[in-house]
Amino acid sequence: MSHVTKITKMMQTDLLNLQPGRFQKGHPSMLTELPPVDADSDDQAAHILIVDDDVVCVRTLHTVVKDLGVVSFTTQAAEVMTLAKQLLPSVVLLDISMPERDGYQLCSDLKSCSETKDAAVIFITSNNDLDHELKAFGVGASDFVTKPFNVQLVRARVQVQLALRREQQRLLRTQRDLANVVRNVPGHITLWDSDLLCQLCNDHDGRWFGVPSGGFRGKPISAVFGKQVADSLQPLLESLVHLAESKTDCNDASLAITCRASDGSTRHMHASAALRPDSQMKWGALLLLTDVTEVTEAQAALGQERERAQVILSAIGDSVIATDASGCITYVNPVAETMTEWDMADAVGQPIESIMPLLSDGEGSPLQNPIRIALRQQRKVGMALDTLLVTRNGNKVHVDDSASPIRDVEGNITGAVIVFHDVSETRAMAIKMTHLAQHDQLTDLPNRLLLADRITQAIRSAEATRNSVALMILDLDHFKFVNDSYGHHIGDSILVVVAERLKAAFASNATVSRQGGDEFMILLPEIQSAEQARVAAQTSIDVVSATIVIDGTNFHVGCSVGISVYPDDALTREDLMRHADSALYRSKSDGRNQYSFHSASIEHMLMQRSRTGKILRSAMESGRIEVHYQPQIDVPSQRVDTVEALVRLRDETGNLIPPSEFITYAEETGLIIPLSRAVLADACRQITAARLLGYKLHVAINVSIVQFAQQDFFESLCEQCKTHGVEPECIELEITEGLLMRDAENLRDLLERLRKHGFRVSLDDFGTGYSSLAYLSQLPIDVLKIDRSFVSNLATSSQSVSIATAIVQLGKSLHIGLIAEGVETQEQSDLLLAMGCHTMQGYLYSKPIPGNALAAWMRERNDAASEQSRNGPPQLSPHLKRL
Repeated sequence: MSHVTKITKMMQTDLLNLQPGRFQKGHPSMLTELPPVDADSDDQAAHILIVDDDVVCVRTLHTVVKDLGVVSFTTQAAEVMTLAKQLLPSVVLLDISMPERDGYQLCSDLKSCSETKDAAVIFITSNNDLDHELKAFGVGASDFVTKPFNVQLVRARVQVQLALRREQQRLLRTQRDLANVVRNVPGHITLWDSDLLCQLCNDHDGRWFGVPSGGFRGKPISAVFGKQVADSLQPLLESLVHLAESKTDCNDASLAITCRASDGSTRHMHASAALRPDSQMKWGALLLLTDVTEVTEAQAALGQERERAQVILSAIGDSVIATDASGCITYVNPVAETMTEWDMADAVGQPIESIMPLLSDGEGSPLQNPIRIALRQQRKVGMALDTLLVTRNGNKVHVDDSASPIRDVEGNITGAVIVFHDVSETRAMAIKMTHLAQHDQLTDLPNRLLLADRITQAIRSAEATRNSVALMILDLDHFKFVNDSYGHHIGDSILVVVAERLKAAFASNATVSRQGGDEFMILLPEIQSAEQARVAAQTSIDVVSATIVIDGTNFHVGCSVGISVYPDDALTREDLMRHADSALYRSKSDGRNQYSFHSASIEHMLMQRSRTGKILRSAMESGRIEVHYQPQIDVPSQRVDTVEALVRLRDETGNLIPPSEFITYAEETGLIIPLSRAVLADACRQITAARLLGYKLHVAINVSIVQFAQQDFFESLCEQCKTHGVEPECIELEITEGLLMRDAENLRDLLERLRKHGFRVSLDDFGTGYSSLAYLSQLPIDVLKIDRSFVSNLATSSQSVSIATAIVQLGKSLHIGLIAEGVETQEQSDLLLAMGCHTMQGYLYSKPIPGNALAAWMRERNDAASEQSRNGPPQLSPHLKRL
């Protein structure tokens, strides 16, 4: 049985309640067998070992230091070294007067052991003799406490030693890390004192010069680097130290050296030296050698490549100009110097436009330099066909070729290069030959070849834009008689005059062509309707029929015109030309000096449009425009607070004219502006009448593209509402998907102004083919109207159901209101309700109601809805049912 065990039994557990071993922090009575703790780790508890044969003293010391770490103890000297090696304590509280071996011997043993030598020993003794204290420090003790001891003092001294221990460990780790960094840095580092003797070298393995650094301390430069390198470095370090001693403001220096490495290869080094004070505060130096062999060799190779490139660029016959990524010139070859009349020395650093200004030969307007386009679009680009270079002295040279971006090895654009040459003579000849091949020699108008190409282009463009193309063939009436009677020179003069008149009469996008003899063709691309072709044909007849004076003689020449329209009459160029020719034959057969369309249906339509236009103008002048209102029903409640205004027009017999006929005419002629004003005025009157009856009415009004194009549309709309005393929130503006495609950016700004002022905005005919989904999240839309084409097929088409469901879900996701239009059956209504669309418009609920009957209908309808909410379904009057 051990001595500790005997003492413990004699004193009983209620006296001390301790067992040999370690105490768990916070539980001094519990014996623990904890695993060893790394004393070097800051986040682990420190180990404290108490060594004293006095159990009471052990208990007292434990109480003092128990919260400072993991506490272990022993009362026997023989166990001290075993415990210390196992636990590696940070602090040992050691009693000097121990049996068997005194504290001095134990301290000496601890300090002699490599595993325990770093432990701080604090002696505990009842002898306060100075000799004992000196002896304690002599064997390696860190502190000395006499009995009876002050517990606060003991605690403080243990805390000090623990803190010192932690700082010591941190310092050791820092030194270890720093040494590791220095050893592994990709460079050769040496430290030199003021006598230029080596103090430190990081090349422990001799990788740089074949000699490990172990024996370098105190050695001169030649011993470390060898004579070749030392001869280069010695002057550098000496001059740096000398400058420091003379207090010259210079702290570092560098140079490039070449040496032979340990493997015998030639290496290029960059030597950097910086001043540092040595231990005697004299100036020494820190020297860093960096291997730059690869960089140096790459630079040399690059220099050789540049020299070769310079030779090649100087020898080629084309002009070459290079720029950086910002378009500023970095190189001009000799040929380019000659052509631009700029020396490279003057050109470098200037923008490309300053050295190489380009103009359009045709218009004389400045052209963007291909360098700029190549940099912006990151691709190779060519010059325009009619490019002129303006030299430094103002001369103009036709040039041609291309520009390309310059990329580095990673694909990043670092600049651009343009290669060009003088094509003045070649270009002039080519342009002349091309022009002669494509133009009529007499009138200089495009000939049949060029016209055929332009017709093809116009059809392709119309396919994409959904516009029309018109082709007119003009044949001069009785020209053969004039030609035969007055001679060909008079005939040619008349043809030239006619060509000039026709060319002046049409816009630049139209093509006036002479096909030969007395036949001309006029191509009208991008027209909106056949009406424009009719107007153009009449214009042609008018300008040709005007008197022509040749050599003092008046000539009157009429013309017959045949018109063919794509896609109504033909889908190909050949058919378009053939049908126009057949229409020309009809014009001549019907009496000449007139125009004819190929299609009889088009002629009938134009006549009908003309008749409709007269009726519309007459109705507007006499105030006979009718406005009907179709209710929008909230189906669950059966209430109505919004109606859509629908304009109506009657012919002489009182029959209604379809809106598709007169609305389009009104838009094309500009009559839509006063027509829309009349509709808005009537809507405002209905809103005012409803207000007097005690309920609030909202009116949805269709807005035309033409109206949105008016600069004062917003102001005019606000002024009308103000004049009639109507709040903007009572007006809902309906726009179509087609309007979104015209000018979404400006449209968004206008709609936001309208919304801020209180107007509501709905999107009509939603889902009918335009790509408006891309704009829904950007435009301020309040309501989506599901187009009637989807509603009408709900009962028979699963595709229509899917589309309608998607629109409903889209509206809900974007928090946009929904209205289904064209609801005609209960089945359609039920399906829409199931989808989540509650507001509907259509004949199932009401036909459009004349304005003079709207107020009564609204009152009775909403009264019936209120009654329904109390008593069940409403019973409408026969009058309302008929409406």
